[in-house]
Amino acid sequence: MASTEPPLTEAAPPTPPEPLATKVARARDAQEAWGHTPFEERVACLLRAAKDMLVRRQEAMALVEQEIGKVHAEALFTEALGPLDAVKGWASVLGPALNRRKVPLNPLGFPGKRAFVDAVPRGVIAIIAPWNFPVAGLYRSVFPALMAGNAIVLKPSEYSPRSSGWFAERLAAHLPAGVVQVASGDGTVGAALLDARPDACVFTGSTTTGRWVAIRCAELGIPCSAEMGGKDPAIVLADCDLGRTVAGITHWALCNAGQACGAIEIVYAERGIADALVERLREVWTELNVGPLANARQFEVVRQHVEDAKARGATVVCGGAPLGEGLWFLPTVLDHCTEAMSVVRDETFGPVLAVVRVDGPAEAIRAANQLRYGLGASIWTGDLARGQRLAERLDYGVVSVNNHSFTGAVPSLPWSGRRATGFGVANSALALATFVRPRTLVVDRRRDPELYWMPYDETLVELGDVLADLQTGRLDRAWKLPGLMRRRMRRLRDFFRRRRSPDLG
Repeated sequence: MASTEPPLTEAAPPTPPEPLATKVARARDAQEAWGHTPFEERVACLLRAAKDMLVRRQEAMALVEQEIGKVHAEALFTEALGPLDAVKGWASVLGPALNRRKVPLNPLGFPGKRAFVDAVPRGVIAIIAPWNFPVAGLYRSVFPALMAGNAIVLKPSEYSPRSSGWFAERLAAHLPAGVVQVASGDGTVGAALLDARPDACVFTGSTTTGRWVAIRCAELGIPCSAEMGGKDPAIVLADCDLGRTVAGITHWALCNAGQACGAIEIVYAERGIADALVERLREVWTELNVGPLANARQFEVVRQHVEDAKARGATVVCGGAPLGEGLWFLPTVLDHCTEAMSVVRDETFGPVLAVVRVDGPAEAIRAANQLRYGLGASIWTGDLARGQRLAERLDYGVVSVNNHSFTGAVPSLPWSGRRATGFGVANSALALATFVRPRTLVVDRRRDPELYWMPYDETLVELGDVLADLQTGRLDRAWKLPGLMRRRMRRLRDFFRRRRSPDLG
């Protein structure tokens, strides 16, 4: 059951712009010690925080139910149950990835040298978070940022400040003071946070805002990972298992009232199964209730998309209208949809499914690859080998056969997209570029000068010519190499020995 209280739509009181620089500075001061804390100790702190969150999960559930209208079961399964698994998953991903890596060097070209690459925390990460998963949506940014040795400043959505604030509070209770900071408010606070010069930014939200964030970060020289929405298609082939397909599409279209970047919003149905699929969806969807939409703005987007589809000739199979007062909208299936409709072109973010009938998989793949977004897609078929071949032709970040976007909760699997979804990568070691920078460390045990160091002379030039000839396969002058190297080294030793200061011996 959904909360009987209407979800909050008022913006959170903003953090005034002036203190944001202070918050970033405080986080940077705290990060110095946190970044030098052993990895195992950082993980232990996060494990304690995650266990605390699980013990106090009812608090989180009550907040997300009130703030954004999640039904109770979704508040439990999509928000409250995952922190411990997420921390353990990130520990297994980041442990090996953060280790110092030895890089072999050619002993002839680089004698006496050892080289290493370290993964160094960037410092302070600004995390600009969305409202649709105000607790669990932070697992894939906050946990790896902290585990990698960074401090964070979290800017929650103004529509879910208490839910995300609860998460930050539970974290801060188990971490050193200052490592976790919160800046509440709307987009003006997010802009001010960037102006306070954090060391990197993770953004999740709309394409319009995400592009502005990415541009601003580029102007400031701040690395940015931006995930900017999705409009996931499901391709249903005539040989699919209809029961599992209907169940899977229903869940991934209606979970969280469709307010997920990885929600199925379009079905490309092969004509041979389209009638049966639509009828089964109608039977199921008329028996289901979903929670309210999170805010009036999102409710209006959903309403407009449905009205536009009806005006352009779509058939309302079920739903198609608000439910009573407030922000509830009936689960809606629209059949005979076309690319001219907003419900096919643009992100709806609500409990609405557009069905587009196609003549076969080639037409479906072509249409799916032309969509504005490119986060996730799925193919539903009884032929797994064929499904995998077709999946490889889909230009999306995450592609599934006979399932959909559950991988967003798996730390070891990349979550990324194409086109208007943006270029950010969440999850997996591939996301580390936002949280760490590489540092090359070279240790040289040689005592003599290098052959190519000053002062230059004709011996050095001849040595370079011989080395170039050897690289191109000309070996007739190779016999000169040992003598040139000895002569060049004697020249260097004599030069620097004559100029050694008496005080230095």
